[in-house]
Amino acid sequence: MSASNFALLITHSLNTDNPGLFDKSEGAVYKEFELAESRHRTNPGQTRPGDNLHLKFEKVRLGVAIALMQVFYEMSEDEDSRQVLEALKKAAQANSIAQIDAEINKKMKAFDNLYKDLFINDAGEMLLGLFERTLSADSKQEVDDIISEALKLLDYIREEEN
Repeated sequence: MSASNFALLITHSLNTDNPGLFDKSEGAVYKEFELAESRHRTNPGQTRPGDNLHLKFEKVRLGVAIALMQVFYEMSEDEDSRQVLEALKKAAQANSIAQIDAEINKKMKAFDNLYKDLFINDAGEMLLGLFERTLSADSKQEVDDIISEALKLLDYIREEEN
């Protein structure tokens, strides 16, 4: 269910059935993370080639962050949020944590400016709160909780728009 929620969050927030954020489907990215996390939990220290749990976790966090920032950008149409969104999308294509960090660091000023002089409504504040929690999440459970909350918030925002 988590893989489907992850894919649903991304497809709904980006308003497309094929977001193309990763080199695989969003569901496959989450399932690979889930498998690596499960192996790590059951056999700590005995990883298999290709597990790379940290990179797979970062990809999931990036997917959630992109979904949240996409909705936030649509609401704010702010230049800094556009730059943050672009940086996150480029980072999602990375093949290592170092590449992810490099892409994010290129737009660090936009990340820093995201919260300055920005008038937003309650939904925007909630999106930014979830975005912050996503960036600091360090467990599967935290990310799953954020995905669930983000889906509910996205439904609320879409209802308010109509």
